[in-house]
Amino acid sequence: MKRSIGFAAAALLALGLAACGGGGGSSATTSPGTGTGTGTTPTPTPVSDKPTTDAEAARFLTQATFGPTKTDIARVREIGYGAWIDEQLDPARTPITLIEPHILSIPVASLNYAERRNYWLWQAASAKDQLRLRMGFALSEIFVVSDRDYNTANFGRISNYQDMLDTSAFDTYRAVIEKVTLHPAMGLYLSHLANRKAVSYKNSQGITINIVPDENYARELMQLFSIGLEQRNSDFSLKLDSAGKPIPTYDQTVVAGMARVLTGWTWHGNTKDTFWKWGADNETRPMSCVPEMHDDQPKTIFNGIVINEGNNCTASLAKMLDALAAHQNTAPFISRQLIQRFVTSNPSPAYIGRVVTAWNQNSGNLGKVIRAILLDKEARTAPAASDVTYGKAREPLIQLTTLWRAFDAKYLPRADGQYRFNFSAYWDFSTTLAQDSLRSPSVFNFFSPDEQLPAAGGGQGIYAPEFQLYNDATFASIFNQLCYAGCSNFKSDAPTANTDAPVLDVKPLLTLADAGNHAGMVDAISPLLFGGALSAQTRTTMIDMLDKLKAANRSSQERVQSLVQLALASPEFVVQR
Repeated sequence: MKRSIGFAAAALLALGLAACGGGGGSSATTSPGTGTGTGTTPTPTPVSDKPTTDAEAARFLTQATFGPTKTDIARVREIGYGAWIDEQLDPARTPITLIEPHILSIPVASLNYAERRNYWLWQAASAKDQLRLRMGFALSEIFVVSDRDYNTANFGRISNYQDMLDTSAFDTYRAVIEKVTLHPAMGLYLSHLANRKAVSYKNSQGITINIVPDENYARELMQLFSIGLEQRNSDFSLKLDSAGKPIPTYDQTVVAGMARVLTGWTWHGNTKDTFWKWGADNETRPMSCVPEMHDDQPKTIFNGIVINEGNNCTASLAKMLDALAAHQNTAPFISRQLIQRFVTSNPSPAYIGRVVTAWNQNSGNLGKVIRAILLDKEARTAPAASDVTYGKAREPLIQLTTLWRAFDAKYLPRADGQYRFNFSAYWDFSTTLAQDSLRSPSVFNFFSPDEQLPAAGGGQGIYAPEFQLYNDATFASIFNQLCYAGCSNFKSDAPTANTDAPVLDVKPLLTLADAGNHAGMVDAISPLLFGGALSAQTRTTMIDMLDKLKAANRSSQERVQSLVQLALASPEFVVQR
């Protein structure tokens, strides 16, 4: 029976995605990943910079933040979309939130990785630099490292990596990919730290030992972090050869050449004699290179580019990263994923092309890129009900932060300074929400940008990356976790240091419930939880439920909790439009 309920729930979600415009029977041949476009980028129709309703402002904030708040809705309506983005891009006006200082303030004896994840989650829900943190989160799902892979606990190293992505969120792609490549967290995770040039020798038993450069990071750097597997036009459509087949971006010989470029890098400050030595003082400092361990012979990489800088490993790496940043695939490959994380799983080729134009015009400046993504016509124009390709499933972590932000959640850490939430699975949300911060099961993230829904007739339908998180079990566990972490903590009292979880303020809803204003209750949560996308049918269903509960003499508190629970289970909440 439990499995049947889970299957029905998952099916309902899929239907909801289609009904809300994020799914359905669209053919894979119409998607940007499989088209054969020329890369043209039509000029979009201008869109007003200022929202005219709370719903429009909330829809923008649903895309750009970890959830709309009444304060942010008012701010966007006051100054407009562009000015709000400018405020977020400017660290002088919107200071940067850091995770590492808090982690380092906690005694190691009482510290675990859950503290970093919970502290980050609370900052995502409460900090002012919403766009920066949201961009850093998106980058962490592209340039993946995971705390699952660290047998020796170093909480500062992975927290520093998280801060690096956040502080670099609006830098150029070229600057970010260098910081990613040289960060010890990535060096350990994808094993290019202490990667040495090829050597052959005989051991004491006379057996020949051949050591070759590790190719792990070299492969993922291309496949996942920059150019992808197949050549693309600027609108992400495939380039095809004379036989109509996709053209690979690289082969195994290129992987081997890239791996040779990456030799010689190790812990900061190490020498030839200490090449493999692990030091406590260089856990978060960019790796440095030992020339004697670097392959000083010419290396051929993609597009026939030759890296021939001798044993100058810094110059070799710079030339390789320059080539990656300039590769025609990189801008559409990364831009498409960013559009998916913020706006829609199935951006049109024209949308991708316009963002790529902004990328190229601004040398890959990610601040300019996210501005182009959020202000594009396809982001700012609400889709028609008949558009079954538009939208995206809201990530479970963002569902939780959206709930907390909608109800102005308050939280005080424990007396020892720790953010140790005391509710189900607070130590590892990936067991209930199916994801957690920097805790992916592999370098391929919790979900793939190329995950597709089944289409009619058994074919592959439209892209729906986040739906890879859902199955019979996780549909129920995600909903239950949202209720444990939110709905069960509706309190009128201010939080204390012993409060189990953030306290949600539902006093405005209680006032409406006391007055029997059920339509007002639904309208109050509509912009905050649905970004103005609540359908008339669901609105009517919610009001009818509240009327029946009141007729059954159910309390105002119970009606409020029931309304929020129904909202969290609705397709309009799970699917962002």
